[in-house]
Amino acid sequence: MISSAYFHTYLSDIIAMRRKLNLVFVLIVLALGFQEAFAQVRNIGAPTLVSGAQACGTLTNSFDFTADLSAGAALDSNNQFILQLSNPSGSFANASEITDLASADGPNEASGAGAVIEFFDVTVPQDANSDDYRLRVIATDTNATILNEISDPIPFHFFDDDNLLIRLNSGDDIIFCNVASFAKEVAVVVLDQNNNEVDVNSFNWEWLRDGALIPGENSPRLLITEEGDYQARVSVGLCNNVFVFNKSNRISASLVNQGEISIVTTAPDFSFCPDETKILRASVEDPSYGYQWSKDGEELEGEVLSFLVLPDNDFGGEYVLQIELSEDCTLPTPPVTVTNEGSSITTPLPPGLVLLPTQILTLTVETDAPIGSTFRWIRDTNIIIQGVTTGSTITFDVPANGVGDYRLEIDALFPDDPCMSELVTETVVVAAERFDITIAPGEVVDCDQDTITIALEEMVGITSTNDRVPLTTEQFDFFDFEWFNDGVSTGETSLSLDVSRADNGGSFELRAIFNPGGLPDTVSNNLPIDFLSNSIVLDINPAVLEDGQTVTLTAPASTNFTYEWYVIQNGTEVLIDGETTNTLTVSEEGDYFARISSSLCTTDTLIAEVRGPGALSELIPNVVTPGGNAANNSWVLPNSFTDNDVEVSIYSSNGKLDFQKNGGYNADWPNESASQASELIYYYIISRSNTVVKKGTITVMR
Repeated sequence: MISSAYFHTYLSDIIAMRRKLNLVFVLIVLALGFQEAFAQVRNIGAPTLVSGAQACGTLTNSFDFTADLSAGAALDSNNQFILQLSNPSGSFANASEITDLASADGPNEASGAGAVIEFFDVTVPQDANSDDYRLRVIATDTNATILNEISDPIPFHFFDDDNLLIRLNSGDDIIFCNVASFAKEVAVVVLDQNNNEVDVNSFNWEWLRDGALIPGENSPRLLITEEGDYQARVSVGLCNNVFVFNKSNRISASLVNQGEISIVTTAPDFSFCPDETKILRASVEDPSYGYQWSKDGEELEGEVLSFLVLPDNDFGGEYVLQIELSEDCTLPTPPVTVTNEGSSITTPLPPGLVLLPTQILTLTVETDAPIGSTFRWIRDTNIIIQGVTTGSTITFDVPANGVGDYRLEIDALFPDDPCMSELVTETVVVAAERFDITIAPGEVVDCDQDTITIALEEMVGITSTNDRVPLTTEQFDFFDFEWFNDGVSTGETSLSLDVSRADNGGSFELRAIFNPGGLPDTVSNNLPIDFLSNSIVLDINPAVLEDGQTVTLTAPASTNFTYEWYVIQNGTEVLIDGETTNTLTVSEEGDYFARISSSLCTTDTLIAEVRGPGALSELIPNVVTPGGNAANNSWVLPNSFTDNDVEVSIYSSNGKLDFQKNGGYNADWPNESASQASELIYYYIISRSNTVVKKGTITVMR
């Protein structure tokens, strides 16, 4: 018989064993559950750039990215992986600042060894410009637990590398001279492939001096105050060395002192013999610089290169070279004195001469060759006279039939001329079949001039082969001259003629008669003279622009004038295309004027203000009828021109002051006219605070 104590002990052991079995069962069940749950969690590694360390994007390139997907159960077959870009500082905290770059349809199948998510041909957003972007990949399967890792910073920058041109508005180097300090502002200009300007403020800028970044300079403009090489570039972080065209041209800023430039030559003492090669050069040669050579204080026409080849004759003298290094710096070199160690022909023969019938033409040459030097006159290929010099002048009289090529050779006497200079000068003497005369104003003409002087400008002889050879002023004495106006002789026979405004101009010619006879008479070009004024008032008809109507503006008419019409828009003169006559018809209010050109000068008319009915009270009358219609007896101005700061001046047609009043004008003219308004036309000038605001004419009708 089992004792009661033993039974209780046995029963306790049974209960304890069952508890252990239940615990093991629970642990097995929990383990199986954790294993199944773990199998549903997959991890996406940090995305990486397949090639390179930064994404430097243009309109034509793209990039590939990958991310590792851990082993695990299959994902939904419709799952997509999204490659996302953070905000520029690398944060994904704000969903509105996250950019979806690309998507991939898988891999979604189960994998025991993991897989790779691939994103191909990913383009860089065109607003991307930071070295601190980060990437991540998310999945669209909401039933699976998918963890993702965020990448380290990856530079993302976009620049339109192939289609933009960046340059500095100062394409030339900046050079200042002879100053203690300088300041010059330069600005960036960006052009697209069609040469249109692009807004520079749409880029982030950096400036470099001598290749080093200038801290704090992020504007598209830079004030340069130090010497160095400068360049602007679009700030693209770690992509700066990848993009080719994000940089401007380089310009150099420098300070030059006068002693840094000079004239140099191969001869250390600037002394030459005539037959030597004689070249003066600038010590600084640059095709962007401007050069101008001078000799003995006179500019040498056409000598604008960095070097000067001296002639064989008359090259001795003082030379200076003016060098324009920049718009801010033009320096003269110190003068150098060039010495001719030999001799020169100081006055050579002209290139060509005309031999007139009955004329004794004397060829004259001046030389500084030593007295006793040998000379030879050669006609064509024959020596016609030779001898030794007895002074500085050598002459030869050409016979009446002596057309041909003439040459003077001088062998300078040694040892007085240590170079034993061989000097030569030559000309061609021709016979003219006819002549050509050109007349022109003797000076630049102002349209307000009352007297214009016209004169014989040139007279040339024309040979049988149509060669043109100028006559000398001494040869003018062989001709009788006469001026004609509109085909009628003026009786004037000098080589110039004064034409006054009172003569009303006309068409002028100069006729020449060879007074020994035997040659045809010559008539010059026809020179029309039409007097203009710098104060021409346009006729406006009708005076007011009514709705739906037009107004015609009329300028003085002449077949000798050319016309351009302009309208002023926002303070700028705008040419009206196709309007080339003396009238302009307009249908819009505005300020108009005509630019009139004659053969002598160009002037702009006074501005014609075309206004609607509301502006009628501001119109200045141009007609008065004293003693007639009571409404027009006096010249009445709009109220805006009767203030105390307004001065009214009226002149007669010959420029004599007829009336003047400072302030408070009250229809005082013509009652106070000094000439009693006896002339047909008067000119008025209205000034406010010493500034002319209106000009025009007044017609007096009785």
